[in-house]
Amino acid sequence: MPLSEASAFAESVAGVLGRHGAESPELAELLDGLGWGTLAHDEALTDCAGLGAVELGRRLAPIHTVDRLLGAAPMAGDLARSLGEELVAVADGRCVLVRRCEPVASADGLEVHRVLERGEVLGEVSPTARAAWRVASVGYLAGLGQGALELTVDYVRQRRAFGSTLAALGPVQQLLAGAATAVSGVRLLAGASPDDEALAHAGAAVAEACAACHQVTGAIGFTLEYPLHRYTQRARALAVWNDALLD
Repeated sequence: MPLSEASAFAESVAGVLGRHGAESPELAELLDGLGWGTLAHDEALTDCAGLGAVELGRRLAPIHTVDRLLGAAPMAGDLARSLGEELVAVADGRCVLVRRCEPVASADGLEVHRVLERGEVLGEVSPTARAAWRVASVGYLAGLGQGALELTVDYVRQRRAFGSTLAALGPVQQLLAGAATAVSGVRLLAGASPDDEALAHAGAAVAEACAACHQVTGAIGFTLEYPLHRYTQRARALAVWNDALLD
């Protein structure tokens, strides 16, 4: 698919999020109205999955929006992420019914459950669905990094210290330039048919970029009132989760 069409799709996703919010209970239905649900069935649409997921990450939409491209909740060990009402999980490349489960403490937006009993196998995850999920997972991480940088750049442009804004200080500029380069690299990966190694790299790169944002914002970045910690927590949690899923 031409990049212009994928970019137009991403703009549509951003428009839905802007009008309805990332926490809207109707988000899945609204995205499917744009064609999100078809992305896992057509190889030509993977660029849409990547750029659309960037917008989801920027606005901290639940990771369920990405994971459902697999057709079920991805599992690592006995833990399932984004299980949802469908109660179907992916284990060893196959979709299985979950008969019993219990919620466990997890990072914001991940909705993790421990699977206590599995049921019958419902089918295999298609290569196209796996590719769409992987592309969207990389794009989502890039979006988290972009959202963290936008918050941080806005803050350092306003915060004054040592007779100038923080943004005017050389060390701050260097840290944010490095973070921006890392996030831009992950965003480019989302448009280049990323493999499993690229997904593993994306998690670590974005988590490090978020750490740089915390370094320049100081104490305010760790307060509950300031949303930077949500981006960082989710990026770190997804980096660990994705490594476990790839293993």
